[in-house]
Amino acid sequence: MSKVITFSRYFPKYHPRKGEPTYFIEKIYNGLYSKNNLMDYPDGLEVNDSIQGMKHHTIRAGNRFKVGDIFSPRVWSGKPYQSKQIIIAPDIEVKKVWDIKIVDLDGVHCIRLNNEPFGQFHPLAEGTQKIAKNDGLTAIELIQWFSSPSPTGKKFQIICWNENINY
Repeated sequence: MSKVITFSRYFPKYHPRKGEPTYFIEKIYNGLYSKNNLMDYPDGLEVNDSIQGMKHHTIRAGNRFKVGDIFSPRVWSGKPYQSKQIIIAPDIEVKKVWDIKIVDLDGVHCIRLNNEPFGQFHPLAEGTQKIAKNDGLTAIELIQWFSSPSPTGKKFQIICWNENINY
């Protein structure tokens, strides 16, 4: 039985872009399907076909997933936790996972992947930009998403469904 991952259709209330579309559905589709092998979007979803970005992974609190796990990608049909879920694609296999943690080193936020240093958690840092791009966000959007109330000390997991992504 597959696990469920729900994706946000809109930026959360605490984010500076609150209420604006994330376009995660479109970005997931762009990463899963080529333009020659398009799959129809689920009924009842408004989508923007002009979105070009991709989403190859998601970042979640905890440590629930391992390589080989299967998940059902979903979105809420309306208000989260108060509406039905819509399955947005067939079940997806997890190809890679990384433990990710933001640590404070003398006042500088830094990323640790699988407990190894991965650079600063900063919009101009190459590692932050790479993680953000593969997550379907800009570096600034990623930092703002994970900076409420503070990113340090929390343990997250990058759950990746694209075997070509490496960190």
